[in-house]
Amino acid sequence: MPTNDNSYIIDAQSGNGFNAETFLKNYWQQKPVVIKHFFDNFVDPIDENDLAGLAQESEVDARIISNVKGSWHVEQGPITNFDKACQGKWTLLVQGVDKYVPDVTPLLDPFSFIPNWRLDDLMVSFATNGAGVGAHIDQYDVFLVQGKGRRRWRVGKPADYKEVFPHPKLRQIEGFAPVIDVVVEPGDVVYVPPGWPHDGATIEDSLTYSVGYRAPDNLQLAESLAMMLDKGAHNYRFTDASRSMQGNRAWVNPSDVAILKQQLIDAINGEDFTLALLEAMSEQGIPEYPLEDEVSLEQISNEFAAGISFVPAPGVRALLCDGKRGLPRALFVNGSQFEFGKSDQEWFEVLASGGVLNATCCQDAPSFTFLETLTTLINNGYWEWFEG
Repeated sequence: MPTNDNSYIIDAQSGNGFNAETFLKNYWQQKPVVIKHFFDNFVDPIDENDLAGLAQESEVDARIISNVKGSWHVEQGPITNFDKACQGKWTLLVQGVDKYVPDVTPLLDPFSFIPNWRLDDLMVSFATNGAGVGAHIDQYDVFLVQGKGRRRWRVGKPADYKEVFPHPKLRQIEGFAPVIDVVVEPGDVVYVPPGWPHDGATIEDSLTYSVGYRAPDNLQLAESLAMMLDKGAHNYRFTDASRSMQGNRAWVNPSDVAILKQQLIDAINGEDFTLALLEAMSEQGIPEYPLEDEVSLEQISNEFAAGISFVPAPGVRALLCDGKRGLPRALFVNGSQFEFGKSDQEWFEVLASGGVLNATCCQDAPSFTFLETLTTLINNGYWEWFEG
């Protein structure tokens, strides 16, 4: 039977329930925790039929992982034959559901104490009784929200585990000793930091919502630097006009190495790389659905003045910089930058909040710059008319 160390469990309905500051101080990237009753009276915003519909779309990242009599199989989407793929104990996983289904957005709101740029996406999975994807280790933080059904989660401590590949597209580990072994029910959440092995198996058909976070490694950061340099920004060549005589030409002068390193450091410390980094941080891979018939600034201005409201498209999460400590005063959306003046900051803060936007949000009237930005965002498919 599942057993637990109480230091790994929080009951959000108790007197000492969930507190974001306490969580960041004691758990975030430090150790896992089970948060019982995190969502009160949880109702699934999507079902397995909706998930199956998404899995048939070519632009959606989906897969079915199944285990038939001990043999693992992976069917990569788009899924065209569910009868063939859904054999034995199987799990349907769909990435980026927040980019396609607006109804799942409220699931992300309670995790707003983590900045927008860190959030990767919401993956939703449906698993049949006894199904799972095997014991594995992720290199990112994840909140595992239990939807309908029940699921048993086991979580172990970081260690040097042996990796196994029962299928070319499936990476697992041989096993681990759990410090958490718990059955979760609708509304419960399991937080797992990077590097902690975990394994989930359904007790009955169930839905799981995985709120995953990204943490760029040096290679990814170097790619942003390379893209900036490829555009010609800060791409200076080594110079050595003050070179002195050297006895043996085979020897490498330490000062040359130091100058080469400094050349790269100067590029990293420059404003161009700051912008390249912010663009990369805001990149979400949002499906682009630009309007076939572009709207004009005049049309949006008139609609805004008439009381029409606007909201971000599904999955769009903006980043905002206030112009201080080396950052620009700008909005960043899916890799695009929109600069604004200090007098516009309140309007851009409202825009970046992700809420319903209309003329009553601020006391001062919106500027030309703000309305121009909103028009561009609408034409690019990043903001849309609110129909609530």
